[in-house]
Amino acid sequence: MSVAAGRVPYPHIVQDASVSGGQPVVERTRLSVATLVRAHQLGMDLDEILVQYPGLTAAELHAALLYYLDHKADMDRLLEVADSALAGAEVVRG
Repeated sequence: MSVAAGRVPYPHIVQDASVSGGQPVVERTRLSVATLVRAHQLGMDLDEILVQYPGLTAAELHAALLYYLDHKADMDRLLEVADSALAGAEVVRG
């Protein structure tokens, strides 16, 4: 991916095929953007998320949410796949 001079694409957010299946995660963690977005969608406010994940900084959380907003269609598909997998696991366990 080519980046314009002086522009940082998403500080704190990285993607590596060997970490979390290549999903975007917070740098130096395995905490996925999808996990943070889902927590927020389920009603947790930003302070609650930071308490839940004490190693996470406010800057990292904001970067994750910004990444989500800038990649909403792709991220929503990823969340939908995760939801479907979870629903399937519930049926099997049922």
